[in-house]
Amino acid sequence: MYPVPDESVEPWATLTPQDVSTVEEDMDHPYLETDSQGKMWIKIKTTWLGDLWVHLDLEIIGVLKPVDTYLALLWDARLYSEPFRSTMTEDILSPQTVHVNAVFESPFAMYSGSYRIETSWLGDQWIVANPHFLLVEVLNSELDLPTETLYMDEYDTANRMQRPSDARFIPAQTVFAMEKTENGAYHVRDQNGSIFWINPQFAQPVGVKKIDETIELTKNTEQHLFPTMPFPIFGLISPQKVKAFELWDDPQGNRWYRIYSWSGEMWVQP
Repeated sequence: MYPVPDESVEPWATLTPQDVSTVEEDMDHPYLETDSQGKMWIKIKTTWLGDLWVHLDLEIIGVLKPVDTYLALLWDARLYSEPFRSTMTEDILSPQTVHVNAVFESPFAMYSGSYRIETSWLGDQWIVANPHFLLVEVLNSELDLPTETLYMDEYDTANRMQRPSDARFIPAQTVFAMEKTENGAYHVRDQNGSIFWINPQFAQPVGVKKIDETIELTKNTEQHLFPTMPFPIFGLISPQKVKAFELWDDPQGNRWYRIYSWSGEMWVQP
């Protein structure tokens, strides 16, 4: 620790690992000073020498917070001994769900915070600068799917569909939900042991009525795969009369019709 932000002067003391408080910012004497070395000067409070300066690498500046959550690793993940890129080990974790007991949040992190995970053979390790994961809630419970639901190979399959023919569906059934993402996607296992993703919002709605009607579209109308979601949308259908075989009223009182079109079986709202 230094009396001034200058490494050419003699340091006054050495600080062991611990939590410290920074000095309140002053407009005339900022408590943060950056330099060209990829480091930052920070003025901290000490109980025995008053306010002193420390010169820290940017990557180690942050806050360690205890958490109790889970990460689903989508790709192989390199392990780190500390929450910094410079502490990378040779160990790699295959895709799986792991328990997280702490997060290190830094304003200088390349991605989101670094996560301290529990392993069975190395103890606590860190996942650092890895964008290929999902924060999930572990469920391990049954999930009822009351209607035909979109089958997803990945958690975000619905976002990447290019054509209606890309869609695969599973019939109404009960599945075993292993975990759930923050965006409502479930990682599930069916009765045959197949593991995949579903999102109950990407499903045919409950309460659909069978009809046999001809309806008239008076304007260019969007074609929805599901009336419950604003996407995926597969083009516009021009003004014309079309055959509708299902009807559904959404909670806002809007009436939807399922029709046969050049895109397949699609939902429209005249």
